[in-house]
Amino acid sequence: MSLINYKHKSMKAFIFSCLFTFIASLAISQNVKPVTWNFKVTQNEDASYTLTATSKMKEDWVIYSQHTGEGGPIPLKFTYEDGIELIGDTKEESEAIKKMSELFEIEVIKFQKEAVFTQIFNPKKGQSSVKGSLSFMCCDGQRCLPPTDVPFDIAL
Repeated sequence: MSLINYKHKSMKAFIFSCLFTFIASLAISQNVKPVTWNFKVTQNEDASYTLTATSKMKEDWVIYSQHTGEGGPIPLKFTYEDGIELIGDTKEESEAIKKMSELFEIEVIKFQKEAVFTQIFNPKKGQSSVKGSLSFMCCDGQRCLPPTDVPFDIAL
C-alpha cells in the first residue's frame, strides 16, 4: 500500500468522523428542553377566572422575568387571543432573583427551579376556553437558547 493511498483513507476517515460528530452534536442540541410548562384555569368566586402557568427548570437553567430591562435577555411575555378581558397585570408569584448578569452586563430578574405566573381574566360570553401563548428565553450561565413560544388552550 502506498503512502498516498494510506493518507487518502486516513483523511476520509477523519472527515467522516468530524462530520458524524457535528451532526450528532447538532441533533443533541436540538433536543435540549430545559424548561417545561403546565397551565390550569380556575374559576373565582366573582365569576372571573385565573390562569396559572407554572414552569419547571432543569438544574442550572433560569428563565427571565417579564420585567427584564432593555439590553438584557428577552423578557417573558403572555399573548392572548381576542375575546378575554384581562384584569390587572400578569403576576409573578415566585420569588425572583435580582442579580448582575455577566452574560448581559445588566441587572436581570430571573427565576430558577420553578416559576409561577397568574393572570385574572373575564372570558367573553359563550367562550369555552382561553387561548394564547407565552414566549420566554432561558439560559444556563454558559449559553442561552433562542426564545421559545409555548401555545396554550385551556378549557374553562
